[in-house]
Amino acid sequence: MFYSRPVFLVLGLWMIFWLLGTINPVQGMATETDGLGPSNPGVLLNAEDLINQQLQKMDFQQVEQTVHKMNQEIGDYLPSLDWQQLLKDIRQGQVKWDLKTILVGVGRYFFREVVANSALLAQLVVLAVICAVLSHLQGAFNEGTIGKLAQAVCYLTLLTIALGSFALAVEVGREATTRMVNFIQALLPLLLTLMVALGGITSATILSPYITASLGIFSTLINYVVFPLIFLSAVLSIVNQLSDRFHVSRLAGLLRQASIWCLGLIMTLFIGVLSIQGAIGAIADGITLRAAKFATGTFVPVVGGAFADAIDAVIGYGLLLKNSIGILGLVILFGICIFPVLKILAITLAYKIASVLVQPLGDEGTAEVLHSLSGSMGLIMITVASVGLMFFMTVTILLGTSSLTIMLR
Repeated sequence: MFYSRPVFLVLGLWMIFWLLGTINPVQGMATETDGLGPSNPGVLLNAEDLINQQLQKMDFQQVEQTVHKMNQEIGDYLPSLDWQQLLKDIRQGQVKWDLKTILVGVGRYFFREVVANSALLAQLVVLAVICAVLSHLQGAFNEGTIGKLAQAVCYLTLLTIALGSFALAVEVGREATTRMVNFIQALLPLLLTLMVALGGITSATILSPYITASLGIFSTLINYVVFPLIFLSAVLSIVNQLSDRFHVSRLAGLLRQASIWCLGLIMTLFIGVLSIQGAIGAIADGITLRAAKFATGTFVPVVGGAFADAIDAVIGYGLLLKNSIGILGLVILFGICIFPVLKILAITLAYKIASVLVQPLGDEGTAEVLHSLSGSMGLIMITVASVGLMFFMTVTILLGTSSLTIMLR
């Protein structure tokens, strides 16, 4: 007992001197954070420097490559996207969207695609007219054999052109889906890293493996199950019109419905499980942060409250940075998704107009084929838009999870 009292006394004096040596810096930090505002530009500079230091430590290489490729594709229609300047403007709340310029640029791109597909429309209509004429003139040939052969050749030529453009639309959809998946995989580490920095350790631990695995599985299902089902249903709808004795319209409808069910199931599972896991992780992290803040402010003498306030300021800066990066990701994701959707929409419109123009000529089979192909084209467009919406909601849930964590603390 005689030897233990001096030891505790020395340790107590050392703790007092250590606290006295650290009280001024911490109080100064608390004072600076309390004085945050336009009247104190030095503090704003410190906050901006802190955020810039964090940005320099993060890897934006994949994001920069995605933006560069997007600017090359849409630079003729929309202003080039400077992601660094946009991120700064979002962070400072000074984003000025020129909605008129954006709408005019998107309209110009869509009009260009419509004009580019006018040649396809003309080919489809001309071939359909020839098929209709040959169908009406079959009686003029010997037993109709030559007429049927000519009609079949013309019909197969039309279907070859139609399937070629349909395959192009499927490839555009696959490429858009792959680019969105790659971008989300590049954005995910940035958001999860900042989520951990904000105290969302549980949320990041739960969400990271689920999102990483789901992106690979669901993108594979969409590219190699949903799109092939749509393509196969389109082929069967064409085969159904080749012969009066061989009908596969029910099978084509079943495959089309199966693609819709598969897409709906993917979106429901991904968004539903992600929302539940995000909410559970946010509540757990919020309770943990609240307990840590209470313990720091209560059990750490003299500087506990100031230290807790300083941590609040740092968390606030981190949340601002994370939300800014998330909003930037949503803007880039919109740019990746909207133009392939417009391209497929233009092709769909060409098929719709062709089917409308061909039907009055009396060739009901060709009109029905073109109508079925336009429906399958529309399904491809909906698939691409649904993938974009799914990833849009994923980023939104990640942002909301951190905000819920900070709110619950």
